[in-house]
Amino acid sequence: MIVGGKISWRIVLKYTGRQVAVHVLLATCVALAYQEFEISALAVPALPVTVLAASIGILLTFRNNNAYDRWWEARTLWGALVNTSRTFARQVITYLPIPEGTPPGDASAPSTTSLLQTATEPKPTVTLGASDGAVRDRFGKARGAFLSALEHTDTPSGMNAARPFRAPSEGITSDARELVYAQIGFVNALRHHLRRQDPFPTLAPFFRPAVLEALREEQNVPTAILMWVSARLRRVFAETPGPEAMLRLTLLDNSLTELMNILGACERIKNTPIPLQYDLLPRVMVRAYLVMLPLGVVAELGMLTPLVTAVIAFLFIAMDAVGRDVETPFEDGYSDTPMTALSRTIEINLRQMLGEKELPPPLQPKDGLLY
Repeated sequence: MIVGGKISWRIVLKYTGRQVAVHVLLATCVALAYQEFEISALAVPALPVTVLAASIGILLTFRNNNAYDRWWEARTLWGALVNTSRTFARQVITYLPIPEGTPPGDASAPSTTSLLQTATEPKPTVTLGASDGAVRDRFGKARGAFLSALEHTDTPSGMNAARPFRAPSEGITSDARELVYAQIGFVNALRHHLRRQDPFPTLAPFFRPAVLEALREEQNVPTAILMWVSARLRRVFAETPGPEAMLRLTLLDNSLTELMNILGACERIKNTPIPLQYDLLPRVMVRAYLVMLPLGVVAELGMLTPLVTAVIAFLFIAMDAVGRDVETPFEDGYSDTPMTALSRTIEINLRQMLGEKELPPPLQPKDGLLY
């Protein structure tokens, strides 16, 4: 994606330079033939050329609006992917049950972040007063239910030790860590899937070797990862049956469903281009118009015809090129959705949720381009 306050002339010339040069050369030949060799038959009325220019402008505007809608939808989907990835990681870290045989507060439990520790640390001593949150009667006295609740809040985490679900301060389990890493792997696999690249060199840090070998047998790697995550969650929650476990599993499944919807929408954009007639007709008409343009203005402009042709040709060719470029937002081009940078952002956010300190740096634009 092109970022920054200016566009590189190298990119502009790549899209328009050769084609504009061809039409300027043609306009120069027409101007020389009309002026020097007095071939007056080369001049045609300007009215048809003017009407054709207006028609082509409307056609290009229609096509470019549809192309931009595709590009914006792609960017919106990847924005939703960032949000859903964070939500899924938060749910996994805080909702997964305690590993079997690990008592609450055990010193051998996996590490956690200081932020999660503060979320479940013991409550400070409450001094009854105007700001203690108590429900009071008309005489200002706290009702008994509130005082009774305070008296029974004596465990460090405020939880019953017999409950199968851990408090976040008790540690991030190995299952949670592996599932969060799987989400990072899914995001990177989706990026490579849309660009039709080999994902496995990027996926190696996020999965066990056995999982990677199994994924190599799959045609749609992102879908396979979501299937693996779903099966893994079912196994984890199968050890703690009950209504609360089912509720948490349902919430996690909703996040997986949203991820699958994002995957399907991205594949729809990737595999369904703008109909050929909408792409071919503007291109042909622009070329035909630019051939007729010198003939319609040479009688009035003379040797200035190449200059005017250069300006108008650049405008129409650039509009056509921009439309064709943004209509394919997953092709790793100049106008591509910055999936690599967004994947890195998701990785940083999710690894930070796990309490990791050594994080990769965010990707920065290079030569005004962010991939």
